[in-house]
Parts: sequence; C-alpha cells; structure tokens
Amino acid sequence: MDNLLKIRLRALNLDLKHDREYRIILGQDLFSNWYVVVMFGKYGTWGRNKTTYFNTREEAYSFIDNRLKRRLSSPKRIGCSYQIVSFDGDGEIVQNLNKSVIERFSWFQMPQIKAGLPAQQFKGF
Repeated sequence: MDNLLKIRLRALNLDLKHDREYRIILGQDLFSNWYVVVMFGKYGTWGRNKTTYFNTREEAYSFIDNRLKRRLSSPKRIGCSYQIVSFDGDGEIVQNLNKSVIERFSWFQMPQIKAGLPAQQFKGF
C-alpha cells in the first residue's frame, strides 16, 4: 500500500477545552484501488478511523475535497477552526486537489501557555 498524500489538521481552543485532530491519508493498494483513510478524535488518543475505497482517483479527490470543506465549517460547529499541522504529498496529487479549499486553512501555531495550566496538557508532535 502506497500512501501518496497525508494531511493532518488540528483544532485547538484552550478556553473551550477543544483539542481535536483530523488526518486524511490517500493511497493505492496492490490491486490499484484507491483508498482514503480518515482518522479523527481528541488529540493524543487513538480516536477513530474509517477507510473508504474508490474505483477512480477523481472520486477519491472529490471525497477529500468534501472532507476538507466540512472542516472549514468547524468554527460554527465546535467554536474553533482547524489548522494544517502537516501536509505531505506527491506533486501530481497535490495539484489535482482543490487549491481554493486548502488555501483557506492556516498553518498551526501553538498558543501561548496560560498561567495556571499544567504543562503536561500539551503533548509534543
């Protein structure tokens, strides 16, 4: 199995006590089927994962674009926005994704640790 694209997002809001992670992995198996693995949950836990298989690469791209668009609506749903932690992919794959969706995400910046919060609350990457 080849993982051709890996996207990792994180939503962090200390005031609302939200710390969520969302990962998308695009790959192709031995039988030339395309798959997308979506992993999500509280940061630092196992969380959940779902694998979806596709017949064509375009269907997989469309699925990824729809998942990313849904993450853009997170401020309305959970009160904080997702930011890109890491983005790793083959150049051809990245060019086929909807750039207007990806550009709307900002890169993750660790917030300043407020006085009184325990340091172990923040785990390293």
